[in-house]
Amino acid sequence: MALRDGDPPAGIGIRALRLLGLTEVPVGIRGLVTATAVQGLATSGFSSYVAIWAIQRLHASAAAVGVALFLRAASGIGSGYLGGRFSDRRGRRPVILASWLGQAVCIASFTVAGDHVPVGLALIVAFGPLGPPGSAASSALIADAVPAGERGSAFAAMRVLRSMSVILGPPGAALLVAIGGWPTMFGGLAACSLAAVVTARLLIHDPPRGDAVPAGKQAADRALWRDGMFLLFLSSVTLITLTLAATDRFLPVAAVSSYHLPVSAWGVLIAMNPVLIVLFQARATRVGDRMPRRTLVLVAAALTGGPFLLFLLNTSTAMIAAVVVLSTFGEIAWTPTAQALAADLAPAAQRGAYLGAFDGAVSLAYAVGPMAALEIHAVAGDTPVWWSGAAAATAGAALAVAALTRERLSSEAVPESAAPRPAGTAR
Repeated sequence: MALRDGDPPAGIGIRALRLLGLTEVPVGIRGLVTATAVQGLATSGFSSYVAIWAIQRLHASAAAVGVALFLRAASGIGSGYLGGRFSDRRGRRPVILASWLGQAVCIASFTVAGDHVPVGLALIVAFGPLGPPGSAASSALIADAVPAGERGSAFAAMRVLRSMSVILGPPGAALLVAIGGWPTMFGGLAACSLAAVVTARLLIHDPPRGDAVPAGKQAADRALWRDGMFLLFLSSVTLITLTLAATDRFLPVAAVSSYHLPVSAWGVLIAMNPVLIVLFQARATRVGDRMPRRTLVLVAAALTGGPFLLFLLNTSTAMIAAVVVLSTFGEIAWTPTAQALAADLAPAAQRGAYLGAFDGAVSLAYAVGPMAALEIHAVAGDTPVWWSGAAAATAGAALAVAALTRERLSSEAVPESAAPRPAGTAR
């Protein structure tokens, strides 16, 4: 459905998205888009500064902070699945509200951590499992409200809003620190998160779901962990995201320490990532929607892992900038495509659990990828990292194509009226 100028209150923010190429945002997710933008300001500001706070304010060692951040990422691997599974039974909205409220309380708790290093590091870890349930429920709500053929664009709209939050959240957090120090920052971000909870309470509503799982009963049509097709797809998500995570976290190390790029120059280059996503995500997604999905997956994988092999030619500042731009377009092509595919492959009654498992695969990649890249670098240098990333993206693309091929063959073999997957089929 096209955007209308008279859709209050979420319509004010939605109309502004026309400038970014978002000409259509389904009515059923407009409240979610608006509330997610507010919550993203809080979480992006928090994530950008919490490690700095731990080192500068708590005087924790860099190694201890690194372990805490790893545990934070790892702790979210299973919580998304559990939250999504609960949302299949009790609805998406309660899980989103509980997840965001938990994050608000956790952020506020940093104001009383004082100089206690164990308390501060424990709070960093505790923040990890709070967000994924809300993310899984949000993704499932999009899949519930939006037809299969339009989900890529819907996920792209959410991604644009999150990237805008990444652009605006850290400067807002920095301003709060400048005004009143760390307690003011955590208090202000917690208030922003609470505002997101209130916005979600007012604007988010579960769409009707005739296929919802009855309360207190296990969905018996197909167990996720026995769904070979979806597990094949999850493996591809893990591998391709592993490449994104490893290169995203390792590239600044290589650029500054190995290729002698000034730290200030890297700050400018990395700022291009969210800006490019905001400017081109919606338009690129519309182009991708016209491509066969297997072709789109191959293009996304090539742009995800391939650009880093350009460092084998030279490592100039211009080449680093080119790699950042190309890999960002790989991220643009891959992320909403993968989310839409996960929603399409999930049985309607178990979307929350399936999309929670999808988020868990992403969390696993971000927990393992940077560690693996740094370990390879320490043992063998930069070049093997780039080759490993390209190999992982290639393997991930092969698994994704295999999963889509199995889905197409399964759809052709089963009459439409008897097909167990009501979602759209791969092209």
